[in-house]
Amino acid sequence: MKTLLPIALLVVSALASGCRKSESAVPAAAGNGPRRIEVTVSNQGFTPPRVVGRPGEDLTLSFRYDKSAGECGREVVLPAQNIKKTLTEDNPTEIALHLPQEKGEVTFTCGMNMLRGAIVVE
Repeated sequence: MKTLLPIALLVVSALASGCRKSESAVPAAAGNGPRRIEVTVSNQGFTPPRVVGRPGEDLTLSFRYDKSAGECGREVVLPAQNIKKTLTEDNPTEIALHLPQEKGEVTFTCGMNMLRGAIVVE
């Protein structure tokens, strides 16, 4: 019984000090600017297909076009924000967003609405 008490105290101490697995899938922004997320569009779709954000967060999505996406992936559309951008192989296309205060999803698609992705506001 004497050997279990130090182990129990160690476990309780670790939990009380916040030594837990982080449940947040949202990395902290570096510096004061918006968090930058790189998204690649290819014949496999958008990678990553889902991004997690916080209500009211500022993000910059940097879309990289891979020619395997063909003409379908040549455009990225954010319908609710009324944004449509043409992508090129040469340079990434950046889109600055201010996420809504409400939880939900901000969707993005290719120009033909076949490839889909989303920013999940939690």
